[in-house]
Amino acid sequence: MHASPSPVPRTAGALLALSLTTVLAFGSAPAPSWAALPAAPDSTAPARPGSSSGPADAVAAQFGLSPSVARDLLRAQEEAARADAEAAEAAGPAYAGSVFDSSTLRLTVLVDTPSVAEEVRRTGARVEVVPRSADELDGVVAGLDAAGPRAGVVGWYPDPSEGAVVVETVDGASSEAAALVEDAGVDPAAVRVREGAEQAVPYAEVVGGRLFRTGGGVCTIGFAATASGEPGFLTAGHCGTAGAPVESIPAGASGTFQHSQFPGSDGAFVRVGPGWTLTNLVDDQAGGFVEVTGSQPAPIGSTVCTSNPYSGWRCGRILGRNHTVSYPQGTVHGLTRTDVCSGPGGSGAPFVAGSQAQGVTSGGSGSCVSGGTTYFQDVNPLLAMWGLELVTS
Repeated sequence: MHASPSPVPRTAGALLALSLTTVLAFGSAPAPSWAALPAAPDSTAPARPGSSSGPADAVAAQFGLSPSVARDLLRAQEEAARADAEAAEAAGPAYAGSVFDSSTLRLTVLVDTPSVAEEVRRTGARVEVVPRSADELDGVVAGLDAAGPRAGVVGWYPDPSEGAVVVETVDGASSEAAALVEDAGVDPAAVRVREGAEQAVPYAEVVGGRLFRTGGGVCTIGFAATASGEPGFLTAGHCGTAGAPVESIPAGASGTFQHSQFPGSDGAFVRVGPGWTLTNLVDDQAGGFVEVTGSQPAPIGSTVCTSNPYSGWRCGRILGRNHTVSYPQGTVHGLTRTDVCSGPGGSGAPFVAGSQAQGVTSGGSGSCVSGGTTYFQDVNPLLAMWGLELVTS
């Protein structure tokens, strides 16, 4: 009879620790590397279930157009793109960009040299002359990029119609923009400063089954929750200590561990900052979602499923509750045992029974090749302990 392997937390960091142990014990394994982990899939904005069947339908719904008008618009844009490429070749270094008017379906090609305008018109394009070419504006942008950010300066971009680079600031920060232009050494006449912009933030959705980055590696979002109305999500406690920063993948929106317990129990609440949108969804890793409508505990023997981008959508049964599990990093009490397989990077991943949230992945043993055991921290004790409210709509 073979002894069961010791369970381990399912962070990417735990995988690194295990790999390092192998190197020290046997001296023949290659050095571990974070790059050996699968790349996190870019899943920030998949289509929602029931979304429109094609681009024209989506455009029609968004802008209140008839389907035929939407199709005409998209066809005109495709023709404009082809015409723009031909006009750019004819204009050469004098090319300054182009602008498509979606109301008239007309393309205007911009050049910075009047003598070139007639040659471009021969391609059938409408032409206007502006002060600077696209290459000149790109050079101004590169100069500003090299000078670095400034407080109050939101960003900058080339405006081909104006023949200038626009530097956007919050109210009252025009002096910071002027300093940036001076430090960059670019022509001030090629820059327009516009106040009143809002500070941009990265966007990310709190969706169960998606990855986030911590100081110790990569973990998975469990369920969206709020603390006195403040947004956040549940995950595993061993993913980070209270006060530790987190970052969404791949958007880079930020957050902070507000509560975390490990060992003893294995749960955490991450408070998220601007740019995150809470949802009651769990990603099924196949382009769809499961909606979470509550957190009624399922009996032993019930079917449960978990989700993370590394292992995918995996299902199995609840084998027991109130398990005490001894990890190398410490002992955790009150876990639920399942025969669902998981793996590194899956820490914090949501467990659901139908539409009911059950818990967040703590750790386990085995693999999705040989079969495994995975333990989860029940969600309701975490909600009660920290006064949290699960997002269910």
